[in-house]
Amino acid sequence: MGCYVDRSQSQDCVGIGDTVYSTAGRTRIKITLAGYLVYLFCIWVGDLSGLEAILGMDFMVPAGIRLDLADGSLAPDEVRFQLSGRRQLYNDKARIVRLDKHLQNDV
Repeated sequence: MGCYVDRSQSQDCVGIGDTVYSTAGRTRIKITLAGYLVYLFCIWVGDLSGLEAILGMDFMVPAGIRLDLADGSLAPDEVRFQLSGRRQLYNDKARIVRLDKHLQNDV
């Protein structure tokens, strides 16, 4: 299985190893989150020996995805689901507090 790579464009990358790395071109990929949220993005591709893929998180911003590392969740359009391998930050001992006009909390 492969994909079309537009080789008419390339980009030099600094900071990967000791030398400047040049990409081979651009292609379009599909990312599916939580089994139903589908996004299409253009990415740079190249042959970087020793690595399968490098995918930055900058694709999340145009998709409207907010990554909450404290809670370990991913929130596209405020739809929340737990990230793989993360425990919830707030457990069953947490309680919901609804604020009316006044609240006094004894510490």
